[in-house]
Amino acid sequence: MTYRYKEDKPENWIDREHELPEDNTLWKQYEIYIDIFKFYLDTTWKVVTWFYAITGAILVYYFDHADNNNPYLRYSLVLPALLSIGFFIIFGKGAQKNKKLNEWLDYIRSELGIPGRPHTEILLIFLEQSRNLFAAVFLGLTILFVSSFFW
Repeated sequence: MTYRYKEDKPENWIDREHELPEDNTLWKQYEIYIDIFKFYLDTTWKVVTWFYAITGAILVYYFDHADNNNPYLRYSLVLPALLSIGFFIIFGKGAQKNKKLNEWLDYIRSELGIPGRPHTEILLIFLEQSRNLFAAVFLGLTILFVSSFFW
């Protein structure tokens, strides 16, 4: 919501003339939480990218050599399956922690009178959707692994 005139803005919001003291603990905590959010978002992106690169490479190799009658080839699917279930669990925990981070940022924002905060919900959506995809990949790899015993 935008305010056209200074009089329209809620009284507890800061403005251009307002300065926070350098030793304000809440502001320092706010900055730390924002840095943590940026780190989590960056790390999450890198993990997802790395996972799909590894899984894609393994699946390309698997399907290229599937007709060679190598009984050990099916075990190449175990690593991405284990990674997907592990990341499924980790990303679930991360989504829970991100909800708490949102609460802390909202509290600090309201205490300091800051009119907004970073859109940390993006990380929550990314974690939850990636978690769903990890579950789907795990299910697909498990079906492929089990069916490999029958052909």
